[in-house]
Amino acid sequence: MIYRTEFTQYTQNTQIQGNCNAITFINTGAINVQVNQFILEPSAQITIGGNAGEIDKTNYNINFEGATDGVISVIKKIYE
Repeated sequence: MIYRTEFTQYTQNTQIQGNCNAITFINTGAINVQVNQFILEPSAQITIGGNAGEIDKTNYNINFEGATDGVISVIKKIYE
């Protein structure tokens, strides 16, 4: 199977649709960020992996709790 890796950064509240095999959220900002109901402190990360051929269809809600100086980096493994 062939896949590509996608790197994106977000600085505002948004919703991300998985549509990938694996996804990693890294809080690269200076404030807490909420991914669905999970709170990531600065420098913390969460990775959700999948087995070969699996696709994550989850909608992830990113919330900086009203602050404007947050940054979250998202890395996705996407099968072609």
